[in-house]
Amino acid sequence: MRGRWHNGSDKWKHINQIMKENKLGVLALQETHLTKDEESTLNLTPGLRLHIISSIDSAQTSAKGVAVVLNKNLVNTSGVKTHDLVPGRALLVIVPWRKSDTLKILAIYAPNDPQSNQYFWEYLSSKLRGLPHPDIMLGDFNLVEDALDRLPPKQDSQGPTSKLTELRSRLKLRDGWRTEHPDTLQYTFAQSALQGGRQSRIDRIYVKDDLLPFSREWEISPSGLHTDHQMVSARISSKTMPYVGTGRWSMPLYVLKDKQLGDEIMKLGEDLQKQISSSKNPRTAESNPQTAFKYFKDKAIKLCRTSAKKTIPMKKNKLMSQLKATMSDPSLSDEDKRIVGLGSLSSENSARKRVPSQ
Repeated sequence: MRGRWHNGSDKWKHINQIMKENKLGVLALQETHLTKDEESTLNLTPGLRLHIISSIDSAQTSAKGVAVVLNKNLVNTSGVKTHDLVPGRALLVIVPWRKSDTLKILAIYAPNDPQSNQYFWEYLSSKLRGLPHPDIMLGDFNLVEDALDRLPPKQDSQGPTSKLTELRSRLKLRDGWRTEHPDTLQYTFAQSALQGGRQSRIDRIYVKDDLLPFSREWEISPSGLHTDHQMVSARISSKTMPYVGTGRWSMPLYVLKDKQLGDEIMKLGEDLQKQISSSKNPRTAESNPQTAFKYFKDKAIKLCRTSAKKTIPMKKNKLMSQLKATMSDPSLSDEDKRIVGLGSLSSENSARKRVPSQ
């Protein structure tokens, strides 16, 4: 987040808008620099539908800082419990979920220095003993567990990496985005060209093994805030929620531009008229206007769905294929990969926003 203000503009108003528009129930923020007085003031600010729980190191209020932000429109904020495990670095929030369930969220902002990072995981592990294990651990970890999550590829120091691995193994947590995208190279943090242009996937969301099957829509996308980090997001459902189907299907309007589809439906309509005329006399249970019309509808829907499936992914798949090919091309420099990679991701995100939902 890099503090509350940018060019005189309060980022918390923007955060409120982002959570509303994207229907985000929970958001974890790092480098908030938010004092307890400021937290209280924001929670009482008219128009902000946010419930902010923050942690700050009182000795360094202009640095560090981590917060969990709840969307009051989507989340029950009464009865929330907090454990400030490492001030400014680790905050455990227990949120009422569905019925008697709770969602235990551990927000992280790990130190950048490898030695401090290693000590942080050791200390955090000791602080968690006796407390409920988190269902979700998310934030800026300032390290990667796999060399492929850095560009250029580089293995992080064994000390802090092993301590993080030990902790998440004990807590039975898995990297959800990597599980969903095992072969994809994508990053959440990019240095400027003057800093070297290196990239890394240091921002992650870990979820419990038994909660992973109830998660979907794992994405890395621009956060919408003035920051040098991308946002990692996922949709996670309660294991006790009843199954909800896909609802009534409706034809996406953009398939109307498919001329071949239009011709095929017109042909079906002509056949339908002939069948209706021929089935009136004699009328039978198998041959009548109702069964003819049902066949027409089923066939037309099938054609529309086939057309939609071809149209929606084409551009996105093309961009992602280009991105993967670029990242795997040994003839390109790391700087070229960084530029092309970020450009492809930006274009892919724009294309996704333009495609109407089905």
